[in-house]
Amino acid sequence: MDIEQLRAKVTTGNFNITDHAMTEAFKDGISINDILYCIERGKVIEKYPERKRYLIFSMLNFDIPLHVVVDYFWEEEVDIITAYIPDGKLWTNFQIRKR
Repeated sequence: MDIEQLRAKVTTGNFNITDHAMTEAFKDGISINDILYCIERGKVIEKYPERKRYLIFSMLNFDIPLHVVVDYFWEEEVDIITAYIPDGKLWTNFQIRKR
């Protein structure tokens, strides 16, 4: 599934948000709307084809970075696995993993 197909699933409501995603997002003050915005407007920064997974990045209002991990294992819907504010010490521009 490419990113546009994944976005179409989210736009039409064919997605699940895991309890883990909700917990991690709310710990960082991230709303469901923020998560959906990131998926709909963000950039895929890492692909994990063997796991059928994307890591998506977007900047939110007030220059808050957000990472969202989405699985596309199922053809009919996608699963939002987690969402978090990335640690700048681990990422260059919040988009490239530091080695």
